[in-house]
Amino acid sequence: MSGNSEAGPGGRPSRQLQWPFVGVVVLLVVLILLTPNLLATSAGGLQTRAQLVVDRATAGGPTSFYVESIGTTTRYESIAIGLTSPPFWPYSGSIGSLTRWNWTNGTETLALIVRSATNPVVVNISVKYTDPSGFTADYIGLFGFYLNATTHDLETMDLLPGGAGPMTATPLPDLPIFLLLALRTTPGGP
Repeated sequence: MSGNSEAGPGGRPSRQLQWPFVGVVVLLVVLILLTPNLLATSAGGLQTRAQLVVDRATAGGPTSFYVESIGTTTRYESIAIGLTSPPFWPYSGSIGSLTRWNWTNGTETLALIVRSATNPVVVNISVKYTDPSGFTADYIGLFGFYLNATTHDLETMDLLPGGAGPMTATPLPDLPIFLLLALRTTPGGP
């Protein structure tokens, strides 16, 4: 025996030492094949996600609502933002009970900004994204907001059916807040 622990019988390299290299090659091939799919601009992909950014410049100023992509380069086919006053707070009724929507629409846009001094206010959002191949993704959001003058908090509720839980309160100095819009999985909606 030559004392070379890396050589098997006949001076060949041991097969056990080759497995880590095979594993690395397989992992690299899988990553190369999956990377285009992870970055694709299809429904739910990182490049198409939409969010609502809520901010106030001062305690006495209007509340600003910005609808935009998580990244800054996604152009949407259309963005529509509707504002209305709920009849009571915290609001727990249906969207059909809300009337007098004041709509702002934008097409072929990166973002849409709406301001409101109404308190409380319900914000209804619809975003449509179409990629160059014609694939469409629709994002929606229905949120209620109330500026609590006593606690100096902005109270937020997700009002979509199956929404994300109870009301949350954000101190005004901690604004802005970022709320992800839901991917519409069924026809209709707000």
